[in-house]
Amino acid sequence: MTAAAAGGDTDDVTVTVEGDVGIVTLHQPPHNLLTAPLLRQLADALHGFGASARAVVLASEGRSFCAGANFRSNEAPDPTEGGGFEAQTGAFYAQAARVFDSPLPVVAAIQGAAIGAGFGLALACDVRVVGADGWFQANFVRLGIHPGFALSTVLPQVIGPARATELFLTGRRVGADEAMAIGLASRSVEAGHEVAGATELAGEIAAGAPLAVAATRATLRRGLGAAARSAMRHELAEQTALAGTADAVEGVSAVLAGRPPHFVGR
Repeated sequence: MTAAAAGGDTDDVTVTVEGDVGIVTLHQPPHNLLTAPLLRQLADALHGFGASARAVVLASEGRSFCAGANFRSNEAPDPTEGGGFEAQTGAFYAQAARVFDSPLPVVAAIQGAAIGAGFGLALACDVRVVGADGWFQANFVRLGIHPGFALSTVLPQVIGPARATELFLTGRRVGADEAMAIGLASRSVEAGHEVAGATELAGEIAAGAPLAVAATRATLRRGLGAAARSAMRHELAEQTALAGTADAVEGVSAVLAGRPPHFVGR
């Protein structure tokens, strides 16, 4: 495995190339919680391969693929604060939009949790390989806020409106077996083999004729970037209206404390 010639390599995000496959790895264990700067580094890495790779694996170090935004950071969305939330979250989503615009096919290697913004990050990729202990959760209603990271548009496209509605309104977990059954994941592997499985799949993609792969992918993702941006503008407005409410404060506090939330409807 050799370091990529392209930019994007930092302490938090590393970039390597294995044959025709680039590997971008988040290094914020155990849960790889997202901030706007971390998303910027990730997007820079995805856009930085040039001709050095034909497909990319997005992986992470730790227990979770990505357990969402870092509520303890002032550089990530904080639903407990009304003031500054819109600008803070807008900067976060600006970098999320760049992930959707990755010029190369991206295979996500999902170990452990992909929650909230982490679920959105997984769905910004073209396909997902999930380990036996991997799971997804759109837990926004349990945080007292509206879904984000373009999930309100992308998730129904991937698994259908009815299934997406149920997942959004309950906020329940989807394990690896169910993820395979409903089309959230393309392949499942044993726990600990997520990166190897994703690299194998990315290698299969990279073995196709580059111009044909690019053209096919452009057709399949036609309008996705614009739709994701439009979704995030709407989501931001809805989230801003709910930020700082008693339920949003309670939801985040409960998650950070590891206890069930008690919502009051205000």
